[in-house]
Amino acid sequence: MNIRRYIPFVLTLVLVCFVFFTCDAQCAMCKATAAKSDYAKSLNTGIMYLLLAPIVVLGSVLLIWYRNKDKFASKQ
Repeated sequence: MNIRRYIPFVLTLVLVCFVFFTCDAQCAMCKATAAKSDYAKSLNTGIMYLLLAPIVVLGSVLLIWYRNKDKFASKQ
């Protein structure tokens, strides 16, 4: 098994996890409204969970495409 093949995938996963845990997902209006309440942390977490699903779907599609891209290459 060639370990160098998986280095870009692992680095991308680490970067996504780093960004996921350090970002605030609120727009300016939501942040101003939530700053007055005790639910700001929960609101951020909920927004990040909603954002996670499209990222996982897109990542899966890109991974499937990357693994199968040589099967459809033309022989010309």
